[in-house]
Amino acid sequence: MPEAFFAGMKGISDSVAAFSASVADGVGVNEHGGQALIKAIDKMYDGITRALGRSDVISQQPPLGTTPAAQVYKPYLATIATDPAQGFITAAKDLQKKLEQMRSDVEKAMAAYQATDEDAKQGITKAGGPTLSA
Repeated sequence: MPEAFFAGMKGISDSVAAFSASVADGVGVNEHGGQALIKAIDKMYDGITRALGRSDVISQQPPLGTTPAAQVYKPYLATIATDPAQGFITAAKDLQKKLEQMRSDVEKAMAAYQATDEDAKQGITKAGGPTLSA
């Protein structure tokens, strides 16, 4: 299960990097598509923020009892959340940063699309306006 989580995190990270590169190259996103992306990003960001708000709970050793097996698992389960290299809290904070970057890139892509659209309108107007046919 942790492997799937971290594979998903890497996939998101790779997607953010690819989108950032595309935006840097001038890719645009229309208003409708951009707003849908922003809504999804904000929803994920809010969920991660809520989870991090409860990080004190997931960082505690769970009350598994006093058996030898429970004594082995208790500290291990707490480190799943708190491990500084690959724990949930570290991964969640990284995801928050990636989502902030993605939101900023979507806004830049929306502005690029709008600028391209305005340039095209001006070009049509300079050429004598749109031609209407019956």
